[in-house]
Amino acid sequence: MNLRNKKGISPLIATVLLIVVAVALVAIVLNWGKSFTTNSLSETGNIIDTTCTGASLTIPSCSVIDGNIVFYVKNIGSNYDFTTADDFLIQVSSDGGDYNGSNTISSYSTWAGLTSGQQVKVNMDISDLGLTGDTFNVTVKSSVCSSDATYTFKNCHS
Repeated sequence: MNLRNKKGISPLIATVLLIVVAVALVAIVLNWGKSFTTNSLSETGNIIDTTCTGASLTIPSCSVIDGNIVFYVKNIGSNYDFTTADDFLIQVSSDGGDYNGSNTISSYSTWAGLTSGQQVKVNMDISDLGLTGDTFNVTVKSSVCSSDATYTFKNCHS
């Protein structure tokens, strides 16, 4: 048998074909990777909630005066405004019990909103809360931004 007459693919054509197939595979993988990362990044924007960014509170002072718990709530957030007093829930605890009602600050104070840097006075009658004792812990929690805007004043007393 004469092997010289048999024809096959020349080494040059085989090399060119291998390079073309490799470039095509790289292009397919890069295109898939680009669409995969673009879709994943666009979905993460839906997960992050930025509505409460900058929301923060403090209770700068608290005291017990004539059977009332009197305290101030101050918005120390840099760029978040609370629009209504109904945005805050109040919890009070003492050695004589706990008050974990769903009452909002609007039950104990009159104000329209709490802009950055502003504070509001809250006056709560201890007997209305059903509490006894001399020392109280007062917690104010935003119902809108509960993870960002919560503050507890401990040992509020006369």
